[in-house]
Amino acid sequence: MALRISQENEQLVREQNVILEAKVAERTEALQTSNGELNKALTNLKNAQTQLVEAEKMASLGQLTAGIAHEINNPINFVTSNIKPLKLDVEDIRSLLRKYETIRPTEDVAGQLAEIERYRQQIDIGYLHEEIDTLIKGIEDGANRTAEIVKGLRTFSRLDESDLKFVDIHEGLNSTMVLLRNNIPKNVTVHYDYGELPKIECFAGKLNQVFLNIINNALNAIKSKPDQGDERLTIKTRLEADKMVSISIRDSGVGMSDKVKEKIFEPFFTTKDVGEGTGLGLSIVFSIIEKHHGRIVVNSEPGNGAEFIIYLPQNVPIAQSHA
Repeated sequence: MALRISQENEQLVREQNVILEAKVAERTEALQTSNGELNKALTNLKNAQTQLVEAEKMASLGQLTAGIAHEINNPINFVTSNIKPLKLDVEDIRSLLRKYETIRPTEDVAGQLAEIERYRQQIDIGYLHEEIDTLIKGIEDGANRTAEIVKGLRTFSRLDESDLKFVDIHEGLNSTMVLLRNNIPKNVTVHYDYGELPKIECFAGKLNQVFLNIINNALNAIKSKPDQGDERLTIKTRLEADKMVSISIRDSGVGMSDKVKEKIFEPFFTTKDVGEGTGLGLSIVFSIIEKHHGRIVVNSEPGNGAEFIIYLPQNVPIAQSHA
């Protein structure tokens, strides 16, 4: 009797094991399917994120392109507009020289020189020299300005560099301001308060994108003020006591409430009108600074402008550099 009960129990355990194994197999298959779907969804999300970041980058570059075209056009126009009067002035001097070359020693030399003198007065040779100096100086200034813009663009265009490098933060800030110069309203004065900084290790192009997004936002905040007066944009850099480098970008714009301040680094959050921004600019800023093991602080009140302070280490931790 006891043997039969033991055998029945054993049979029951085997049956339960079979049922359990079937359920485990079924559950495992479901989990594997679910895991595959999650991996697929994660890949799609990563692809979407990459596309959105690229879209934000292209939007920034598109905005810059218009500004750069205008910035380069101004000095180039100045150069080309000076060339024609310079040619005319040089031709007048050539005509004067040709008159000296055609003096005939066998004839009335005094009369010929008197005629040349009359021509000198006619073309106003003194004024001609002054005008040529002015025109050449204008062409030189235009060429230097164009070279400055090209240098700024070359420095800024490290956007796709993926290697850590030691760079001068001030170079990145200056190149960004060169490219944004056309976006600065005439009533805005830019103040630079640069401290003595060492070169810091960073992804230079990504850091330039941080400067671009924050400064662009600052200029937009100023433009949004209903009562425009003498406005200010102040860029200050310091080496802090903890060896961190700080970059402060402060504007005299509309400012923001605590509620807005809490959300500005969230993806897709924007105070702009529909179609005027993706809401990813400051989210990208936050992720880039985080990638550098830095931090960002925002000080702002409605009507009293805003200050973004970026803190960056002089060296990116080794583990991060291989991430």
